[in-house]
This record gives sequence, structure tokens and C-alpha cells, in this order.
Amino acid sequence: MLRTRKRWAIFTLTVAILLLSLCALTVYLVDPFEHYRESAILPLYDQESYNNPGIAKNYDYNAVILGTSMVEMSHPSVIDECFGVSSVKLPMRGSHTAQMGWQLAHVLDTHELKLAILAVDAYSLMGPPDDMEEIYDYLWNDSVPDDVSYLLNLDVLLVRVPRMLRNLGKSTATKRDDMYQWTDVTFSAQSVFDSFSFQPQQEMTDPDYRLERSTENIRRHIETYVAAHPETTFKIYMPPYSVAYWYVMTRGGLSEQQYRSRARVCELLLDYPNVEIYDYSSRLEWITDLNNYFDYSHHSGAISDAIMCAMAAGENRVTSVDDMAAGSARIRQAVEDFAAAYEP
Repeated sequence: MLRTRKRWAIFTLTVAILLLSLCALTVYLVDPFEHYRESAILPLYDQESYNNPGIAKNYDYNAVILGTSMVEMSHPSVIDECFGVSSVKLPMRGSHTAQMGWQLAHVLDTHELKLAILAVDAYSLMGPPDDMEEIYDYLWNDSVPDDVSYLLNLDVLLVRVPRMLRNLGKSTATKRDDMYQWTDVTFSAQSVFDSFSFQPQQEMTDPDYRLERSTENIRRHIETYVAAHPETTFKIYMPPYSVAYWYVMTRGGLSEQQYRSRARVCELLLDYPNVEIYDYSSRLEWITDLNNYFDYSHHSGAISDAIMCAMAAGENRVTSVDDMAAGSARIRQAVEDFAAAYEP
């Protein structure tokens, strides 16, 4: 009886080990998050926090564009043409500067960058400097034991692998441009108006509120890498949120702290010879044409391409704190004009 139980235990353990090994091998070979290699099968590209580590580590590139959802519609092919580079995009929707810095650190550790384009959102500068939400270290590090979290992940095995295998035979030629693109939205003024409501003016927050956060984020998550990598050109730009966004921020009493954070970027980084700063958030012909947007924040891919072309031409470059202040003044005036035209 005891011998039978022992044999059954050995058999059960052997079967379990074989099944786990088969699961791990399947995930390893299909590798839906490209953790081990750039895939020959078109990946899903539907979860940036899971896809970005593999792209950052295993793709061949010498330039990168980093930011929030505001860079999801960017086209690396346009970046390549404008700047003579080979690029990838690594957006993280709703992220803060801390997540940008995390990704930047790993990119610079594995690749020699000619160019880093950083889309710096004013709100993200005021985020927690230690915010690691949706950063999954087991996908970023090189620890073999940590790979268990990936190789034996049931969601990866039962959901991601089958979905990715459906992409067998699909072209990967334009995947860098196509990844993370929005295909189910409408860019129109009506979509923008549907995304917010007109509100009474709230008391304006002190411009220096959370300035210490902005300062720490810039120093820790941007300046650190700027100083350590003089061979890399850092092109930092303020994304062109629509005038409706700035209207909402103004009515909510939040705009002045964002203007102050924008200025802080200039105060801390303009003196570096490998840094260029651009202000597209005050480019009026873009931010006041609401047909460029699908909500009060997010612009079309055409604007993403126009940003790269303008940057390559040196348009809207900021060379002093006063230049950034002038841009903020233009936004304030645009908000006043918007309110006069549309407020009930």
C-alpha cells in the first residue's frame, strides 16, 4: 500500500513537472511580450506596461520617443526620416515622469542612443517621484528566477499566446508605426465638446504647489540621464493639448501650477548642451483647431507627425525661461478667447 502511494506521488509530481515545463516552453517559444527576442510573429501591442520592456531590450534602435498616451500616435518612420535615426516609441498611458525615467534608464543601459525625444506633460511632472505603478520589474530585469512570473503565467499561456498565434503570417513591416495606434476614435470638435463640461471658475491653486515634486522628478528622472549621457541629444517637448484642456485646467484652478512646472523644466535643463526644449502646447493653430482631437487632450497622428517635422526644423524651440513664459501667456489668451466663444 505504501509503495503504491509512493508511486502515485512520483507519477503525479512527474506529470506536474512535465506540464509546467510544457507551459513554460510554450510561452518561451511564442514569447508574446518579446521578453527574450524580437518576435517574427506580429505581437499584440495592446498593453504598454507589458510590451515595452521587450521592445526596449530586444529591438534594434538608436533613438526613442517616450511619454504618456500623447505619443501613442507617433510614427517612428517619420522620426527616422526627420532625424536620420532608427527609432521606437515607448509610451505609457496615464504615467508620470517616474515611469519615463525608469524606461529611460533601461534604454540607455542596453542601447547607445543618438536621440531621446521626451514628451513631458505638465501634470506628469507633479506625479509621485517614486511612482512605479504598472512597472513590472520581472519583465525589465535579467534575473532568470524572476522569469517564472512570465513563463508560468496563466493569462500569458491561455490568452496571450493563442491570440498572438492568430497573427501568424501577418506582415510586421509597419509594426513600429502601427503599435499602440488608436483605430476606434473620431477626431472632431464635437468629440472634444463631448469630453468635458463647462464649469464655474474655481480658486486658482498656488503656482508653487507641488513644485518640489516637479523639481525632484526633473532632477531624478531626466537630468540624471542628460548629465550622464552627453553623447545623446535630448529633445524635450511640451505636447499640444487642446485649448479645451487648458480651459478645463483653468476653470479647475490647476493651470498656473502646470505653467510653473513647464518653466521649471527650462530652469533646470536649458544649460545642458545636449538638451533642446520645444513648446508645442502653445502652438495656437494646432491647439485651437479642435478637429485635430478626439477628446480635450489627445491629438491625431497627423499632429504627431507635424510635431516631428517642426522639431527637425527648429520651430517653437525654447531658449529661455522667458520663451516658455510667453508660451504660457499665449495659452492663457487662447483660453479667454475659447471661453468667450463657447461658454454658455
